[in-house]
Amino acid sequence: MPAIPASGCVGCDERHRTASGDTVHRDQRLGRPAIADRIVDLVENGRGGQPLLFAGPAGSGKEITALGIARRLNCRDPEHCDPGPGDGGRSCESCQKAVSFQHPDIRWLGPAPASYEDSRSTGKVRELLEAKIADPFASPEFSATSQVLIGNPEHPGPLTVRGLMQFARRQAFQGRWKVAVVADAHRMNPAAANALLKTLEEPPPATLIILLSDRPSSLLPTILSRCQKVTFEPYPADELAVVVEELRPESDPQARADAVRIAEGDARRVLALLEPEIQILQAWAEATFLALGEGRAVAGHVAAEHLNGGLLPRTDEKGDLDLKKGRVDDPPRRRRRALLFCETLALLTGEMIACREQGGVWQPRLRRSAERLRTLAARRRTSSLLDDLARIERAKHEIDGNLNLGLVMAALCEEISNHVRRDQAAAAG
Repeated sequence: MPAIPASGCVGCDERHRTASGDTVHRDQRLGRPAIADRIVDLVENGRGGQPLLFAGPAGSGKEITALGIARRLNCRDPEHCDPGPGDGGRSCESCQKAVSFQHPDIRWLGPAPASYEDSRSTGKVRELLEAKIADPFASPEFSATSQVLIGNPEHPGPLTVRGLMQFARRQAFQGRWKVAVVADAHRMNPAAANALLKTLEEPPPATLIILLSDRPSSLLPTILSRCQKVTFEPYPADELAVVVEELRPESDPQARADAVRIAEGDARRVLALLEPEIQILQAWAEATFLALGEGRAVAGHVAAEHLNGGLLPRTDEKGDLDLKKGRVDDPPRRRRRALLFCETLALLTGEMIACREQGGVWQPRLRRSAERLRTLAARRRTSSLLDDLARIERAKHEIDGNLNLGLVMAALCEEISNHVRRDQAAAAG
């Protein structure tokens, strides 16, 4: 397959129109239309049956683009169909089913807990898909620590590789193409990955399989060799602003602008940054980072203890600290909080490195802490900050590997504190 371009405008209106006057669906406005157009053209002209690997950073539009391709390949009236929100009945039946995850010839699957391995999980799967209908960038909290499962041999669930293989073998019910989209394909466990190899090597007729991954190097070489790679880049800032304005129209415009600046082209992250709980978590991580930089190591120990206990510092209506109000007992939610906490630490560390390297032309992304970060950056060494950044990334990997949150975060904060003391001692000497 020829190289697929990664650029393209996401549009601007609720029903954006092309120069020819045709309406453009939500997946074309918010996804990557240049990529989708090219692939649809290749497939419809008989040159695109090879499995595809959409590779690129999280939140770069891989999933919404893949599902948009699946919809378009089975659309019965491509020139006039607009199954977007409030479509007034202008959608064809196929597109109505596609956007509601009810099309029999379109299959989505991704990481899931072991309880999703057999066909009894359909109710829970439907809840997950309903969330994706409301927000095409939604990702369940368990996806960060779950695997793409192989499935029960006799009755595989819909979010399993064996379920996908059954789907691929059968005849299409309504559409021209059967399309399967595998989110976070790098999370296939070894059994699932090996089971999928034969299907990838010899896809059934009129079947397109699209794997999505922000870690393609973690896929088996045998899977990589069977797929045509399509590279996705982060969203440009103006396109990301369109995404967040459409999906979070009720949010404060300044908060949206700040989130776009911080998210670095990641649509999933920019939407998360506008969640009230995430804003509290980010402010807490920021306060902890600044305290560590000022030599107050105890802040790191407190943060590690609270994250491990599922606690989130919040204030009640009187302004008093209320740890119980934000408590969660669900391990995936605790891990998600810890990962987001680490992402903020990494962001702030990167800001200090940029401040040191760029000097007077530095443009801070977290403007409320810019002056304190500038002061702290002057006391640190760039090499030491790079060590901090590497240590934060290692902590994220350990959290992702289900290691004890309290121990991981305590060790991380202690090491950052040691680096701060080391830099202060070097400056004093």
